[in-house]
Amino acid sequence: MLIKNFPAPCRVDYVPSPYEPDEDGVMDVGYKTGKLSDGRAYRLECWRMDDMLMLTVLFADAGLEAYCRDDMYLLLEGEGILLFKAGRRPLQAARTQDDIGQRMWALNLMLADKQGVYGELLVELNRYK
Repeated sequence: MLIKNFPAPCRVDYVPSPYEPDEDGVMDVGYKTGKLSDGRAYRLECWRMDDMLMLTVLFADAGLEAYCRDDMYLLLEGEGILLFKAGRRPLQAARTQDDIGQRMWALNLMLADKQGVYGELLVELNRYK
């Protein structure tokens, strides 16, 4: 079996705000690091803003350059990270760079707002300390 090493998302420049909202109104809930089934490292960051509960997912884009937004639903559910509820599935997907310039996919998902729940996180988050 061919093993490929993928860079882990780096967030060294990010300063979490777990106790009170930052200047943009974002309050951090928790994070999770793990590996996808292909060995690719990922990082989840859960946060609140106004009445929204959001999730950001970062992972290396190597070999997944042709993926599109619709592929991301299948990837997250197939990896056992998230279960989407029927109906609305708010998700933005963009290729970007992490804090040290590595190419990443960055997914932003709304898990819930005052109108309902759109996704259920299936992994346990770590608290920011």
